[in-house]
Amino acid sequence: MKQFSYLCAWALILSCQGVALSFAGDSELGSALLLSQKGIQSQSSEVGGTPSKFKNVEGTLKEIQGNVYVVEGKATQQPIRVEIGRDTAFPNGQKEPGQLLQALISTTNGHALIIR
Repeated sequence: MKQFSYLCAWALILSCQGVALSFAGDSELGSALLLSQKGIQSQSSEVGGTPSKFKNVEGTLKEIQGNVYVVEGKATQQPIRVEIGRDTAFPNGQKEPGQLLQALISTTNGHALIIR
């Protein structure tokens, strides 16, 4: 039983190291997620003076077209297309047209990481 406990402890330690290393490789993703969690609303694509891979979008959900949310932004006159996927997090549940939302999206392809 004691050997099994040691084996489980080692497995836990090794699995945690893999997670830490995967986040260490993309520090910009980590900082973007932290900015999103703090509720910082930035319409620019720069964080700390360097171009960012992510930006925050805030507005009203106008319609859902398959896996694309059409958002009417507060700062822009034209609708913003936000692509969602299986990896998109919805911490406050799914959204419906007419609701306000905040999204952290990729600046390269418009894919959402988090929608609140």
